Amino acid sequence: MKKSAIALAVLGTLAGAASAQSSVTLYGRLDTSIAYTKLNNGDDVTRMSGGSGSNGADPIGGSRWGLRGSEDLGGGLKANFVIESGIDLSTGEGATASAASGTSGSATSPARLFSRLAWVGISSTSLGEIRLGRQQGMTREINTFVGDISAEGELQIVDTQYAGSGRPLYQNFGTRVDNAVTYTTPNFSGFQARVLMAAGEGATARQQGVMATYAAGPLKAGLSYESYDRDPVGSYNEVMTFGASYNFGMATLLASYQDTSDFGGNAGLVLVGGLKQDHNAYNVGVMVPFGAFEFRAQYTEATQKRSTGDLDLEKYGVSVRYALSKRTQLYGVFTQRDGDAATAAGKESDFAFGIGHNF
Repeated sequence: MKKSAIALAVLGTLAGAASAQSSVTLYGRLDTSIAYTKLNNGDDVTRMSGGSGSNGADPIGGSRWGLRGSEDLGGGLKANFVIESGIDLSTGEGATASAASGTSGSATSPARLFSRLAWVGISSTSLGEIRLGRQQGMTREINTFVGDISAEGELQIVDTQYAGSGRPLYQNFGTRVDNAVTYTTPNFSGFQARVLMAAGEGATARQQGVMATYAAGPLKAGLSYESYDRDPVGSYNEVMTFGASYNFGMATLLASYQDTSDFGGNAGLVLVGGLKQDHNAYNVGVMVPFGAFEFRAQYTEATQKRSTGDLDLEKYGVSVRYALSKRTQLYGVFTQRDGDAATAAGKESDFAFGIGHNF
């Protein structure tokens, strides 16, 4: 009897130790807004955005649910994974996944279970981390880190709603990348670097990118380079993005710049009159906290360089967020887009009020 009790105690201890070495967390965000859109030609429409940014003003963050887990393998090694699915709250359907095509505008892929993220990896405290699967691209990482004062949220610098697929403000290579392998270095006193390689598997262009970031105290800065490669074109859509922000306490200021050579998507170059084109953009933003409120303002301008003459596109906006709790926010936002007329419907204004809840 004593031996059985001792054995059960030992097994219980081992089971507890094993469970303590691994963890799985359910998490997510639910975000939806009522948006009113008015065009320069007099047309207007009221819509509900389900948290994907596809209708009306963009939400703070796309609605999603996910699972993330980690297992301690010992010796400073861990096995990690994330699977994350988008949700359209206005219909209850899974959100469509933006293909790894850049903002040059290929159609989104059919809804899939884990449309946002799906990767597994191994990390080391001294050597860094390797991940394999569907992940965020380097340009998207920089945009959310220091490129956009709303982190590609309600003031969204990656915006083609006004001008159509061939006239972006900033690019982000379709947000996420299929078939990707990334390596991230350890953090060296605030400095960190990441490399991405993604196979097109014969269907789309290959994608490659590098990123370097610095974060210490009130200062954050980052630089990324990303491009496509496809036979017989070779390397194209070569995008360099740089941004920096500084938190002064009473306000955070941010500025970023993006330069693109040989503009195009993963399906190929975007040509105008049979010629290649370049594209550049800059962005400035400010965030001011005041108690439970956060006020944001941002201005973005882009230039499409064409042999027949440059075309400019601009967007500006303001937003206010109010924290009901650490997990629940109310927000209001106004944005306006305008620019030179080319494949464009005219000036567009968006007003929205929304609510977001993290879990």
